[in-house]
Amino acid sequence: MDPNMLIVKKITNTDVSCKNGLSLSKPKMDYILRKMGISVPENGLQVEIQDNDKSYWVTLKQNSNGYHVGTGWSNIKNAKDLEKDDVVQLYWKDTKFIFSME
Repeated sequence: MDPNMLIVKKITNTDVSCKNGLSLSKPKMDYILRKMGISVPENGLQVEIQDNDKSYWVTLKQNSNGYHVGTGWSNIKNAKDLEKDDVVQLYWKDTKFIFSME
């Protein structure tokens, strides 16, 4: 497993609020996207997040602050009952993220 393809994220209040998505590290996402040869269009990119035997489709977007997972994030957040200070991991493998919790 390439550690450069792994995002470890401590969930913030903003990540679990009803209006926002999951914020992701700009340097880490830039690396992953560059390595995979992927660019994020203005209207976002549909990305699969695999959690064991369940798949979620989310929209990955870029803004002035970095990257965030918007549409679809609430499905994961609610299914995993995520709260502030939970730690999640997203590992980019082939064409999708693999989701796990610490």
